[in-house]
Amino acid sequence: LAGFSPGLSKADELVCAEVALRLHKPKDAIVACIKATLRICEWALSSGQNLDFVFKGVGVLLCRGSHVLMRFFEDLAREVAQSQCLADGLLQV
Repeated sequence: LAGFSPGLSKADELVCAEVALRLHKPKDAIVACIKATLRICEWALSSGQNLDFVFKGVGVLLCRGSHVLMRFFEDLAREVAQSQCLADGLLQV
């Protein structure tokens, strides 16, 4: 598994490669950012910290003590719901 990053699945590796390609950034930089974010999240949860990760256009990941909750923005939820209805409609044809 040459180039495989510990802690990331093969599927995660593929997502990182796609993101790197779209952003014109090195894949290693994308993986490093994700791993750093995970370390912060692990620290917050293990020490009972309250922390919010804001994902622009997506939602907010809330870490409260040992609990984690993702709140999605309404616009994204509507877009996903519309896409799902469209995909379901196409699959039924």
